[in-house]
Amino acid sequence: MYNLLRFIKINHFTILFILVQGFSVFLLLSNNTFQQTKFNKFIMEYTSIIYQYKNMVFSYINLKKENEYLVNENAKLYSILLKKDNSNKVMMSNQEKFSYEPAKVLNNSINKRNNYITVNKGIKDGIKKGMGVITNNGVIGIVHSVSENYSIIISLLNRKSSLSVKLKTNNHNGILKWNGYDYRITNITNFPSHIKINKGDTIITNSHSTIFPEKINIGEILSFEKDEKGYFDVKVKLFEDFNQINYVYIIYNTNAKEQEELEKQYK
Repeated sequence: MYNLLRFIKINHFTILFILVQGFSVFLLLSNNTFQQTKFNKFIMEYTSIIYQYKNMVFSYINLKKENEYLVNENAKLYSILLKKDNSNKVMMSNQEKFSYEPAKVLNNSINKRNNYITVNKGIKDGIKKGMGVITNNGVIGIVHSVSENYSIIISLLNRKSSLSVKLKTNNHNGILKWNGYDYRITNITNFPSHIKINKGDTIITNSHSTIFPEKINIGEILSFEKDEKGYFDVKVKLFEDFNQINYVYIIYNTNAKEQEELEKQYK
């Protein structure tokens, strides 16, 4: 308190001058519309810059939450849209039995011989071994192992991985495998050489799997050539860039167990 009084005593003329000037400005702005408008415009120009930076900072802080919210909403949309045809009428289809759980990628490899992806969803989220994993751009892999809070996915970029696929143009079926070299390219080696294929044709999932819905995009034909056994050796460029995966959708087939139990009788 003593220091405050001493400060006021030393600077009382300056403080009085500031108070008088401030009161004068207040009276000027209160009684003159023109000056008030100019002052408000001046204040707005500078405060808007402050607010802009403030919003940028808070937007960056909340970016993670916003991303998680968006992928959750996308997962809901996947489940809804797959149950509707182009005329928005609900129809009974093979894809109705699939639901989607979003997950954040925590770890991902692309340069090993056998690559895996770690995500932040596990047993407590209903994730089980054998579930399919996709993104907006295409198939990613299959859940390999699960703990309470995490899951490990066998990526398509794994020599142990194989995926049942078909040509979108003529529905011919094949098996997609990675050759272990370029993370952007996989191979199909069992397309018969008599079928018609073209560079740029789209490869999609077929209906033979209980893991993935039919017609999920995978990639496009980059090149092809005939081998000595009468098959095409096809190189497929993946639609998804595996080096930039941040979020995925884990697929749950509610009817998979029923189908598998029935098929066991004929194996």
